[in-house]
Amino acid sequence: MRWSIKREILPLGVMIALLVLSFYFYPGLPDTVASHFNSRGVPDGYMPKPQFFLLFGGLIAGLYLLLTFIPLIDPFWRKIQPRYGIFLMMRDLAMLFFLFMFVLAIVGARTGALPVQALNIGFGLLFVLLGNWLPKLPRNFFFGIRTPWTLASEEVWKKSHILGGWLFVAGGIALIILSLFGANPVIALTVTLTPVVLVGAIIYPFALYKKLQKEGRMSAPEL
Repeated sequence: MRWSIKREILPLGVMIALLVLSFYFYPGLPDTVASHFNSRGVPDGYMPKPQFFLLFGGLIAGLYLLLTFIPLIDPFWRKIQPRYGIFLMMRDLAMLFFLFMFVLAIVGARTGALPVQALNIGFGLLFVLLGNWLPKLPRNFFFGIRTPWTLASEEVWKKSHILGGWLFVAGGIALIILSLFGANPVIALTVTLTPVVLVGAIIYPFALYKKLQKEGRMSAPEL
């Protein structure tokens, strides 16, 4: 695998943006800032200001290192190497979302209220974007719908991720719409995430795996 500066521009830009925002907002925040909020966006946890900024900086830097290099130790690496760019795209989306969360956390620390509606809209957009990439994701042990049934079969993996991609997109759009209409954030997340998890990650892969077994096409896990 050759390192390419082009594919690292976005994550490096995220980390630079994090540093710029940190230096800009750090002096204007109190010594103790709100760091945790309930479902209504009301603060219910606090931490020292330096720890707050170090936490987000460590999370985003750790996310970059983890998601960049963990595919290299995957047992399926030889098969997934040609599509390594898909993993990096998901890494970039995750880093952008954490930067978005950092901005919302700063807003919450400054105003004393987390903009929960904006957070849910961000979640919805993330689901839509991830849903578009899920069907292209090769079988692996770290990303995607990793259940015993999808990992045991290439066909179950592919079909589950096609369905999962559609469910992610539909769930994300539904979450955005519900958030724009002021739905309770917990209810909105529950209504949209439950079908995605139950159907896409459990019911459909299990049913498909059993169907292939019954047809004699799944005698042993395909490694």
